[in-house]
Amino acid sequence: MKQVLTLLLLILSCFAGFGSDKHTYVYNIAGSDTLRLDFYKALTETPAPVVVFAFGGGFKGGERDNKEYIPMFEYLSDNGVSVASIDYRTLLKSVPPQILMSPDGFKASLIAAIDTAVTDLLRATSYIDANSAKLNIDPKQIFTLGSSAGAITVLQAEYDICNSAVSLPSFGLPAEFNYAGVISMAGAVYAEGFPHLDTVPCPILLFHGDADSVVPFDKAVLGDFGLWGSNTLAGILSEKTIPHRFHRVNGASHEIATRPMTEDRGEILDFIRAVCNFEAGNIVNTVESTPGLTDYRTDFTILDYIKSNL
Repeated sequence: MKQVLTLLLLILSCFAGFGSDKHTYVYNIAGSDTLRLDFYKALTETPAPVVVFAFGGGFKGGERDNKEYIPMFEYLSDNGVSVASIDYRTLLKSVPPQILMSPDGFKASLIAAIDTAVTDLLRATSYIDANSAKLNIDPKQIFTLGSSAGAITVLQAEYDICNSAVSLPSFGLPAEFNYAGVISMAGAVYAEGFPHLDTVPCPILLFHGDADSVVPFDKAVLGDFGLWGSNTLAGILSEKTIPHRFHRVNGASHEIATRPMTEDRGEILDFIRAVCNFEAGNIVNTVESTPGLTDYRTDFTILDYIKSNL
């Protein structure tokens, strides 16, 4: 009986560790902020792809270890993809509401917050790249995945890389570095004027609802400045025949910032595998609708987005 119990405990301990090999590392110290990442290691012998995850929270808050995200991390690690869920600085939390209520104040504060988050993402990426052997990841298969503010961050990082708006060597990354793929759940990029791409981006998977009142599905413009959402970005990529996938959800609002992590995680894993197997050369547009749902608002202005983010 004692031998049976011992064997049972060993079996249970093995199952308890499956998919939950998590370690926390400090990847940078920025002033008074100690920035960490939680690394969920894929149970593979060969170097694995890795997804760098950026949480949502309107650049005001959010947690890398939010319990809502953990099942997605474990799903990926169980299926051979490591995950690094990172801290990044959230600058809007210290901006007074009266400044954010002004369009010019909102613009300046938002740009600073996005640029800071991009800086932290690139520093985390550099840490992962430099420690690829220790982490058992393939440095040529580094993906990003973001939710809401995190989705803006990962898209903006790729946009800046493609337009040489960041110096990658200053972050400790090779000058020719690019991500293997970007996955955005309700994201956008900021640009002065209509967005442009000087070089071809990596494959991109976009999720967005066309009734999103928090992050623009199409665009929110203030003079020459604009927040350009997934619909605009997919149109640019399609016009240039750049491989991407766009999953549009008609009638959905900002729940698409997290919903794909439960309802569409198979699509996310398929995208990652397709990129790793050099099979992501197509343009795929998916439109999801609720039958009978037609009466909903989509004509949000920049002021609507400002109010939603106060």
